[in-house]
Amino acid sequence: MDNPTKGDSVLEEIIFALGVFAFGLSALYLISIFRAQILRGWKRGMAKLWGVGAPERVLAKRIKLFILIGIVLIIFNKLILSRYGLPNFELIIPTLVVIGCISLSCGDDKFGRYLTRYFVVIALLSILLLDVAGWGLHPIYAFTWLGFLICWMFAMRMKISPFGRFRSVLYRAMFTGAVAILMFDVFTAFGAWMLWYPRSLAGLGLAYLAQAPFTLYHLTSLVFVPPLVGLGKALLKVPIAAPVAVRVRARVERTTWR
Repeated sequence: MDNPTKGDSVLEEIIFALGVFAFGLSALYLISIFRAQILRGWKRGMAKLWGVGAPERVLAKRIKLFILIGIVLIIFNKLILSRYGLPNFELIIPTLVVIGCISLSCGDDKFGRYLTRYFVVIALLSILLLDVAGWGLHPIYAFTWLGFLICWMFAMRMKISPFGRFRSVLYRAMFTGAVAILMFDVFTAFGAWMLWYPRSLAGLGLAYLAQAPFTLYHLTSLVFVPPLVGLGKALLKVPIAAPVAVRVRARVERTTWR
């Protein structure tokens, strides 16, 4: 005897597929009708997001966008990479390092100045809330959160100009990231020794010996530094109109320097 529920499930799948197909056709029809309005709205939205106007205002907007992207990456790391990625393969320290070591100035934009100055506070609050919500409150978090703060403070001391050559900026950012990862792992391994290992030199050595393979994994996170540096330089490349000296009666043209 045939199973009636099997036939019902097949019918439901067919109806669902037809519904999706009808929705797709309707969406394409509406896009074809309102194509001009959609394109105008898209251009206006991209202009507001990317920034138009005086170079100072454009630069301030792009710095804010870069920092917001960093916050999104940190949240993505906690929601996805921390759950499904490799051990210690993470975006948090590369993001903190790149945004921290590159000198960002928003000029007279008060919100931009606060955002660059207190980016680490927003990042740490996001990490804290997601850690507690996802895994509960554990004593080791005191060392990991403080370790992220140490990485940020170390990166802030580097003060790399984003307008230098890409190779120079990248080398310094990679070096800063590698040192920050080593500092973070040394500090958190010390916390693990304080919490879980015997309070002796042998226990301390055992804690650092156990940390060694995770540090090797952790250093692979440096692969995120080049795209972050490239993104930062691309966002901060603002066209500036520059006057050009010409001969009398010569043709004058505007040029832009990047």
